[in-house]
Amino acid sequence: MIDWVDFFVPLNHDHGQGSPFYAGEIMSTTPDGELDWGIYKRMEMEGSYSTKVQIRSTIHDHRPGIRVSGNLVKWHQGHNVFGSNDLRAIILASVSRICDIAGIKPSIAEISAWASGYAVDLFRVDVTESQDLGNRQRVQAALRALDASAHLKMRGRGTYYGDSLLFGKGSRRWSLTAYAKGPEIDKHPLPSGLSEYPLKAHADGLLRLEVRMLSMHLKKLGLASLERWSENTASEVHQMHLSTLEISDSNMIDTTALDALPARLKAVYQLWKEGHDLRELYPRPTFYRHRAALLAHGIDIAVKQARREESSNVIPLKVVLVAKPATIPDWAIGTPLYFNPSLRAA
Repeated sequence: MIDWVDFFVPLNHDHGQGSPFYAGEIMSTTPDGELDWGIYKRMEMEGSYSTKVQIRSTIHDHRPGIRVSGNLVKWHQGHNVFGSNDLRAIILASVSRICDIAGIKPSIAEISAWASGYAVDLFRVDVTESQDLGNRQRVQAALRALDASAHLKMRGRGTYYGDSLLFGKGSRRWSLTAYAKGPEIDKHPLPSGLSEYPLKAHADGLLRLEVRMLSMHLKKLGLASLERWSENTASEVHQMHLSTLEISDSNMIDTTALDALPARLKAVYQLWKEGHDLRELYPRPTFYRHRAALLAHGIDIAVKQARREESSNVIPLKVVLVAKPATIPDWAIGTPLYFNPSLRAA
């Protein structure tokens, strides 16, 4: 599902105080009082169920237009428990709706440029997928398991940020976040107009895995222009990033493999299994020597394990990866809960 998007589209319209997107200006002056630079502030435009996106008049690559930032799916349908993966259709439908609200009639050439995607530049795209684990308890257990036994290639283990487990925190390129959708809705309740639907119950069993891609990374992937996105791109790019999450299989090590370990490695394995940080117990060369030896048996001591008293609450990580992918429920199709942009993009 497409979540947050930050993008630019060319659009001829009045700038400054005559603009429907005018929300004031930020200006900088020289010590002599002359204008050094100025920028228009972002205006908030309300969508469905009081959700908003931010819009600012701007000039980008010598082209006048607007820069839009927000959760477009939520702007249309009032929630982001589920939604569409078609970024091109979402942006086209969103810009058309923005123009309708602002009272702007775009030209045929502008609409054609948006539809082709070549004129639309992307600065941030969040793509998220959910795994249905059945209930909130299993989702929380899966997060503990990921914290104990997973790390991202070249970036290491995750860091808890509130109730979210974030891999690649602070990266200017991309990051991966795992979190429970149910508790998030507790903190940010659904709009009252959606309370009659079983959205909250549906969200309680969802483990959300969100990939955030910023401008530098989008350019590296060749995805900084909307024209490079097809209906399948979001799913493909999400899976590509998720595949870099390395998960230790040590919880599945069988007893015969353990018996085959030399005595010195059995002691190392036992300390690691109990949740000790072996980097603190051994000199660096010794730690990496033990790690190389144990990797041959499918054990990675670089991934810290949960303490023994916590281990009873940790589910095998394989459950996370083979859990049933969450889909759009049948009861949401044809209702205001599901915005299908391919049917509404003009």
